[in-house]
Amino acid sequence: MAFEEVSLSPLRCLICDCSTLKLVPGFEQLPRISSDCRPFAAGGKISVCLRCSLVQKIPDERWLAEISSIYKDYTAYSVGGGAEQLVMDPLTGQPRKRSEVLVNELDKLNILPQQLRALDVGCGHGVTLQAMADTFPYWHLFGHELDDTNRQQLESISGFEKLFTGGLNDIEGEFGWVSMIHSLEHFVAPLNALESLFNSIELQGHLFVEVCNLDENPFDLLVADHLTHFTPQTLAYAVAYAGFEVVSMETKWVKKELSMLATRTYRRPEVTSNCEGGSIALEAVTSKVRWLNSLISSAQKVASEPPAFGIFGTSIAGTWLGSILSDKVKFFVDEDPSRIGREFLGKPILGPDAIPIGANVYVALAPSLAEALVQRLSTANPNVRYLLPN
Repeated sequence: MAFEEVSLSPLRCLICDCSTLKLVPGFEQLPRISSDCRPFAAGGKISVCLRCSLVQKIPDERWLAEISSIYKDYTAYSVGGGAEQLVMDPLTGQPRKRSEVLVNELDKLNILPQQLRALDVGCGHGVTLQAMADTFPYWHLFGHELDDTNRQQLESISGFEKLFTGGLNDIEGEFGWVSMIHSLEHFVAPLNALESLFNSIELQGHLFVEVCNLDENPFDLLVADHLTHFTPQTLAYAVAYAGFEVVSMETKWVKKELSMLATRTYRRPEVTSNCEGGSIALEAVTSKVRWLNSLISSAQKVASEPPAFGIFGTSIAGTWLGSILSDKVKFFVDEDPSRIGREFLGKPILGPDAIPIGANVYVALAPSLAEALVQRLSTANPNVRYLLPN
């Protein structure tokens, strides 16, 4: 994880540094979850900057202590036995590794040279670096992490040269490519992180950022160690504020995620805030928090009804809802072969074809995904009652 200790004023915006944060009511009542899919207690705070619209948690002493406890024994992809999470390929509709989908989509842009120095920030076990090595065999690969726990695994990747640990300012040399795959939202000082990377990227070099899309995925608010929550507008604003020029912002490469490509140019772009947008953002996030609270009530009611009750999904939303409903959940359902047959929260993970006849299955996915999935699975197995979050 890309957590970095810095001194911050917890009541100022993490990007525009204005004291225009407004707390969202009702969030403190919601149980939370860690980004490595472990239940986490309620009691968080979330706010919206009325100047730049960025949705952000409050990095006070309590929050810093909470994320330290999460990262102390952090285990990525634990549900799948260490296997990278699968996503739906936008072209084929088949499940594939997220890293492969992203690198393949980037390759299609035809802007990346056959040789360059590439740095992956928050590289973890090296899944993105491996995808880079497979697609760009002549790239010189580097990684950054908090510590060297995964050094041996990283060094087994073809083309890998060095792992940097510690602060981003300690990274040596310049790079033609820097990626942040689900790491920017973990930084305690995201603007400082982006500005540090600006100095590490050569002129005309690229920054690639992958984060959750809050517009499509309200469950991201529940992740205790995600400090920032981005929409296309606020992510573009953040990277431009750090000096980058946004080249593209894709929302379809990976569903409910943002894939942003930016470049370091000769001149820093001018950045302006839309103050009216802050009020709209506050209203939207407040509505999402109300929806999450009401979802708990509706799921509890359905889970109490016969016959057997299960939850579709074993990632963030499924873990969150499963931990709340506890013994009312008899099984989980997933389409990922690396997860089927395992146990999760003490319950078996079934494939869709193994769901008991007549069972109720609550689809714990972002609304943008849940409806399409229910239509597909209901056609394949009409003897199961799939329930949409509402």
